[in-house]
Amino acid sequence: MLHLPTVISLSFILNLIIGLYFISIYKYKKQASFLYFGLACSTFTLAIVCASLRVLLNWPFITHYFASLFIIACPLFLIMGLKALSPLNKSIYKQVSCLLIVASVFLLVVYNTAAEQILVSLILAGLFLYASHIVLNTRFIAKIQQRMLLLCLLLHAIVMLIQGALLLLPFFTELSFNFASVLQITLAVHLILATSAALLLPFLVFANTEHTLNTLANRDPLTQLLNKRGLNAVANTLFSKISTEQPLSIIMVDIDFFKRVNDEYGHDAGDEAIKWVAQHIAALFSKSAVTSRVGGEEFAILLNHFTLNEAQCAANTLRKNIKNKPFSYYGNTIYLRISAGVACSDSQTNSFKSLLSAADKRLYIAKTTGRDKVICKSAQNPFISKKPVCT
Repeated sequence: MLHLPTVISLSFILNLIIGLYFISIYKYKKQASFLYFGLACSTFTLAIVCASLRVLLNWPFITHYFASLFIIACPLFLIMGLKALSPLNKSIYKQVSCLLIVASVFLLVVYNTAAEQILVSLILAGLFLYASHIVLNTRFIAKIQQRMLLLCLLLHAIVMLIQGALLLLPFFTELSFNFASVLQITLAVHLILATSAALLLPFLVFANTEHTLNTLANRDPLTQLLNKRGLNAVANTLFSKISTEQPLSIIMVDIDFFKRVNDEYGHDAGDEAIKWVAQHIAALFSKSAVTSRVGGEEFAILLNHFTLNEAQCAANTLRKNIKNKPFSYYGNTIYLRISAGVACSDSQTNSFKSLLSAADKRLYIAKTTGRDKVICKSAQNPFISKKPVCT
């Protein structure tokens, strides 16, 4: 049998620690979700304090009204914190405020009665179901913890519905069964589930935060392709696994006469042109290559298990796609061209850096010998296909 005072004490201590932890982090990170989760845990501890005072004080306004108000505020702050983690991040501050005001008014009428517990149980069930919906539709990196939190919230909603149903039974039946022991169990389960959810929140928040930081560090904000740092991280891993049967090729791409676009149409047009080229690259290579923006108007495309001929074919396809479809910017038709240099790993390639350098040299040749062309290694290479894969 669960010892209720022990469960209450542990729930109070753990939620207080987690709440203060989130609030202290918010002071440094200024991330709204930290504040809301901290407030969720803190209001839960205040609810425990108010409810526990019932054994010492006969002040129903404190021990019942405020206890109920704080316990309703807890999932409301949880919902706001989960919303703050969502990429859409639509503020629901007004809706939450209205719900809390309405609940506080109704509680003034029914507090310290059986109707108070019924009202609180049903409100909590609805809030936990809504929180479950948010968790289900939010992209979390820590998938196991996400499922565990979802389970906690759904169970919480079910427990609150059961509690509300038990409290309603005497109004509709003539049963004389004493539900006190059952209600004590539902209270203990309520405390355990709330504390479990509080313990899971830091894992979810920090996993998402770490993923966001890694994305910012490894992604180009304009094109959403990998940046040079991200490319190096992936390429060095791939390079360590290459063999004579599994070559690694790279295409270095540069937009021809890009300065003219900036000079004639402005830097905003230049940014849009870069994004437009990046979209062509992503569309052609999204499933077959690692794509990146490594400089101003320069891109790198890493092709695993591609021979030199195959990489050259892919580069030419990209060049033709961009050449044959002009870029439109506010009614202006801008004809863009690209040059490319292609290199493939061989027995003389001892690092990704040397492979990148080889492709970069060929790009330079393409730029200085007329542009709008693809240059690849002309010397004998063990990975050149015996039959050309494109014309």
